[in-house]
Amino acid sequence: MLSSREKISIRQAVILFLMFVYSAAIRIFPAYAAKTAGRAGWLSPVVALLPFVCLVYIIQALFIDSKGANLSDIIYKTLGKFFGSAVITLYLVWLMISLGIIVRNFAERFLSSLLPSTPISFFTVTILALAFFTLRRGIVYISRTAEFLFLILTCIFIILFVLTIPNFEVINLFPVTYYDALPLIKSSYSVISIWSIFTFIFFFGDKINDKEHIKRFGLQGSVYLLITTMMLLIQTIGVYGYSVIERVPSAYAFVVKSISVLETIERIESIAVVSWVIADFITISVISYAIVSIIKSLFSLSDVKPFISPVMIFAYIFSLYIAQNKFELENFTSYISMPVNIILGFILPLVILIIKAVRRAA
Repeated sequence: MLSSREKISIRQAVILFLMFVYSAAIRIFPAYAAKTAGRAGWLSPVVALLPFVCLVYIIQALFIDSKGANLSDIIYKTLGKFFGSAVITLYLVWLMISLGIIVRNFAERFLSSLLPSTPISFFTVTILALAFFTLRRGIVYISRTAEFLFLILTCIFIILFVLTIPNFEVINLFPVTYYDALPLIKSSYSVISIWSIFTFIFFFGDKINDKEHIKRFGLQGSVYLLITTMMLLIQTIGVYGYSVIERVPSAYAFVVKSISVLETIERIESIAVVSWVIADFITISVISYAIVSIIKSLFSLSDVKPFISPVMIFAYIFSLYIAQNKFELENFTSYISMPVNIILGFILPLVILIIKAVRRAA
């Protein structure tokens, strides 16, 4: 009973994933969709839905006979100690890099939208300190906090979408023809790369109960992703058109700044900033917990709390030197982060599942 109370449900795990996605989605999707698919870019989540559903089924199949394990255990069991350690180390390195990128993006978002004169270290230290004290409480505390914040974030997102409706221009979204099919496939690349992060949640799979329901809650999460991602792209491309959105940094913030209520209440972007802080805080906490969980499996440790501090220190230092400015950060995301996320989040789990099936049949 005590061990059960120290674990989270698969529903809570999916909520953690959805908040993880939100942070990256508002930063990446609008500009990429507008650049690759034009006015049809708002339909790219529809194309990305099928690969994500396949990923949900892949993860379900990996844990079908190992409900008490985490993804590291599955990799070891399938690939053996040597190759398993190599693959897990690869995941560890990439998640450490991703953590630094996320922390830097959090700081850059504030610098570009609200407090341009503030030292960047102020933002990184603040969010990492908050994540540090949260991680000390464990994944159950993080997930319970995320459940409550998820409702707030969703309400803020819907309210901002509704307030943007008067600024929509239908001509910015239509017409869409069969000529847009290939651009839409290219546009879905960014969506798939972020949705592939679903795999990383299961590195602390031993802390997740009822994994036999991965398919059920994963598919429910896919519906939420489809609707909210389309809303995000409609909200951005629909207001200013793809030709503007593809050139504007922080397109979502740019659109939110255009909102006014009854022509009297403006500067609604402060509400959007609240949602960014919520999403980034959960994202940093979740990815940090996944990292310490990998360290625990890789070195066969019983307690990983001593490693939380080194991980936070690494994230702080790495976030300062990963890029000189926001444009380098965006290029790193486009040319490195996206393909690596797809390889590690989608392709490699599929390869592991195939190897597992072959070994079982042999």
